[in-house]
Order: sequence, then C-alpha cells, then structure tokens
Amino acid sequence: MKLAIVGAGKMGGSVMEGALAAGMLTAQEIAIFEPYDVRAEQLVRDFGVTRITDPAQLADAERILISVKPQMFADVAPLLKGKDQLLISLMAGVPLSRISELSDNQRVVRVMPNLGASVAASATALCKLDAVDEADLSFSTQLFEAVGTVYPMKEGLLDAFTGIAGSGPSFVAVIAEALADGAVKVGFARDVATDLSRQVLLASAKLLESRSPEQLKGEVCSAGGTSIAGVAALEKNGVRHACIDAVEQATNRAVELSKL
Repeated sequence: MKLAIVGAGKMGGSVMEGALAAGMLTAQEIAIFEPYDVRAEQLVRDFGVTRITDPAQLADAERILISVKPQMFADVAPLLKGKDQLLISLMAGVPLSRISELSDNQRVVRVMPNLGASVAASATALCKLDAVDEADLSFSTQLFEAVGTVYPMKEGLLDAFTGIAGSGPSFVAVIAEALADGAVKVGFARDVATDLSRQVLLASAKLLESRSPEQLKGEVCSAGGTSIAGVAALEKNGVRHACIDAVEQATNRAVELSKL
C-alpha cells in the first residue's frame, strides 16, 4: 500500500478524497486505520479503500498520514516506532522534533491545511526534517496539491500561517455576515442579502487571482463615486487595522497553544 491514513476524520478524509479525485492514488493503494466503526465503514463503502485494524499492518505502508488529535499522538507513536516510513503529520502544535523523537524516525513532514481542503481549495503549509528526500517531498507536495495550494516554509512560520490561513476563513465569514447585514439595512431580504454577499466575495476572490488588492480597489472605485465613499467608511471605522490585529492576535494565540 502506498499510503496508510491513521485517523480518517474530517481532514484526513478530505485529503484522501482529494488524492482519489486527482488520480494521484487509487483506492487499492490507500488503507485507513480508523477506530470509529461507522466512519471507517462509510469510507470503505463510499470510496473502496481498505480498512486495517491490526496496527502491525501499518508496517506494509510506504508512507503514513497521521491525522489524529495532538493529545492522542503519544498513544499512536509506539505503533510507528522504528519503521523506515515517511510520516506526514497533520497534527497542530506537534513539532517535527517531537514527532521524530516519539516515532524514532527522521523521515518526517509536517503539514497544516485549512478548512478549504474540504472543497479542494486549501492553503497548506509544509515543512520537513532534513532526512526527507526529494521523492518523499514530491509525494507530500502532490498529496496536498490535490486539495489546494502548498506553501513550503520553515517550521518557525507555522504559527503565523495559522494566524492568516488557518483562522482566516473565520475572519472572512465575519466580513461576509457584515456585508449581508448592510444589505438588509438598505432594504434587501435576508436570503437575498446573504447570497449577494457570498457572490461578491466569490467574484472578488477570482478577480484577485490576476491582480493585486490595490489594483482591484482602483478598478472598482471611480472618482467621487459610491465605492470610494464606502471604502472611506471602512477606513474611518478601522477595518484595515482590525484585520491586521486579527491576524496578529490569532498568531499569538497559536504560539501560546503550541507551548501547552
């Protein structure tokens, strides 16, 4: 088997689905080690992957994706110890050094996708130990490119990455809700207002693929027009500073949590 997934919950399952949809792996090349029967049976039924229940079978995998809660890793690590396999960790707050120490393995990659993985639009951070070779790095990168975009980086930047990419969808959700509230205030029904807000954000994201935020703002804002009046209101009420502070505070909290 090319990949064993230890803990096939929401994120692990999303990565598996992405790899299958992209044709990177076949169902016959994937096995799941999932303790919850209902979840495991669903994935076997829906995707045709194999379920393994004996930890010894993990030794048959070329690579292992660890997608368990961080506090469970101490129990999972003995199952991986001493095996010469690539370990790809999805665990938040568990550093490469800790994974390597508990598993007695230097072939360790750490990745941090965000909720966008569930819709194949993740921003995923990736860092690794020096022992990871080009083949392992290529596999890890392709696995997460199947669910979005991969950003290689030093491990020291992962907390900052959490501040923008991990927490960012919640910030955008607040903005989307506020735009909808504004639309309701000026006369739209709630359902229409919500749909309009969503469509504006979707279109803006697509436009930003080919231009900078400054350029997009300039294209929309004409001299003395409605858009520049609205932008002035945003600046007056500190939206720019609030966004900067949100990223900084989320980053600081990520640093705190990583020390627990």
